[in-house]
Amino acid sequence: MNSIVLLGGSGLLGSHLRRLWAHKGVNYVAPTSTECNITDKAAIEEVLRDSAATTIVHSAALTDVSAIELDATDACDINVAGTINVTAACRKYNKRLVFISTDYVFAGRSGMYKTTDPIDPVNKYAMTKAAAELVVRTYDNSLVIRTSFCELEFPYERAFVDQHTSRDYVDVIAPLISGAILSGENGIKHVGTERKTVYDLASRRKPEVGKLSIGELSFSVPADTSLDLS
Repeated sequence: MNSIVLLGGSGLLGSHLRRLWAHKGVNYVAPTSTECNITDKAAIEEVLRDSAATTIVHSAALTDVSAIELDATDACDINVAGTINVTAACRKYNKRLVFISTDYVFAGRSGMYKTTDPIDPVNKYAMTKAAAELVVRTYDNSLVIRTSFCELEFPYERAFVDQHTSRDYVDVIAPLISGAILSGENGIKHVGTERKTVYDLASRRKPEVGKLSIGELSFSVPADTSLDLS
């Protein structure tokens, strides 16, 4: 008997959740995108209809901010339309839905955002995730997790000195997200660590990382998406 269906289980977060749950003895199944294509309404309905799982974790998404800024077509299909399909299936079969959102739904003008603060995305990736989040929030039996994480080693040669965040490495964030999933709570939850610059985060595991300013980019990114974790 599976208690969780994990969508996006091959991704960075999904892979860490799978390892955590295997160690803890959590019952879950993680269908591949071929086995459960979220852009196919009939496919996701079939998976949920036949599953004894009580919770669906939706972490499948396109997240390449710069690529999506150039062409948001696939991101709209997967991040938005796919989430509409997942939410509709959860509603139809009475499954609790946990949606992995992002701190980028905030404009980043102030930082230390509360769960009750209005969202205001400033780039196309963030717009797709904000749209998806609003869809999920129409379903009462759901939990929206706003968070941000990176690989075990910072993946870029330079890091923002002027962007503040609650982001952390995936091995730090994944256990916190797992706890929220397993708690059974609904609503909106912020998951992260203390406020810091992206450069400060990067230099913890990559001391030689270079410095970058958000003003060097050709598209908008929020300057301070740090989260109120209280």
